[in-house]
Amino acid sequence: MPSDKKIPASVGILTLNSGKTLRRALNSLTDFAEIIVCDGNSTDDTLEIAREYGAKIIRQYDSDEPNLRCEKDKANVRNRNMQAASFDWYFFMDSDDELRPEVVQETRSIVENPNPPFLIYKMPTRIILSGRLIQHASVYPAYQTRLFNRRTWAYFKGPVHERIIFDGKKYPVGVMKSFYYFHWPEERVKNFWAYQKKYARWEVETIRFETFGSFIRWAIWHRLRIIAGFIFWRIPRLYLLHGFKDSLPPRYEFMVFGQHFYILHLMIKKAFSYGFGV
Repeated sequence: MPSDKKIPASVGILTLNSGKTLRRALNSLTDFAEIIVCDGNSTDDTLEIAREYGAKIIRQYDSDEPNLRCEKDKANVRNRNMQAASFDWYFFMDSDDELRPEVVQETRSIVENPNPPFLIYKMPTRIILSGRLIQHASVYPAYQTRLFNRRTWAYFKGPVHERIIFDGKKYPVGVMKSFYYFHWPEERVKNFWAYQKKYARWEVETIRFETFGSFIRWAIWHRLRIIAGFIFWRIPRLYLLHGFKDSLPPRYEFMVFGQHFYILHLMIKKAFSYGFGV
């Protein structure tokens, strides 16, 4: 039976003109004591929806400029959102996703435990593509750290693909049983290759190789290993074991694979155009 008591945890969401999906996200969070919407000065009905659900609203930046994008500054904005939290336990999510009831209940059991076995949790992820749950993909199993206690002094780092930094020796990571479902937005699905290229360019812009050796190791050898893994293992294994019915369609698999070729191309171009340490 659902509990009338709110879960003593804060949920952080970043928004920018998220009116089409935000209501779905907030509907799934009604059991939480606090929702913090960190907005980039949206010009649609995002903030009206957030107020309707009683969310705490803060700005991503100290500016009145409309439609400020944070894709190259994700970690700083996530940290700003987290710092506005009132509770120790913090869960972060995206405005176009939702938490299933099983996630909410599992989070409640963790947060309300006076002696939880872990203070940081990662959870398995799944993709929802045009309303269809993708049961199998070459990137599975995939895990993301989404729930943690702020007493661990965890923080976000990384301008494009932000990650959570913490003392792993002091705070081992627990694994949640329930899945976090990524709803791929319609715009992303329609323009998937353009989306992949955009994030590849942003990622390469932030990469710095101080020496030729580090360039060879991380830009060339590491990326070629990823590419070979897709060609000779991940993609063939996916369709041989699981077929096509419940798997990520091949066109998306090969665009994910192609992104790594594109990143390799951009890194080589950057290194030989500008040198290292730039």
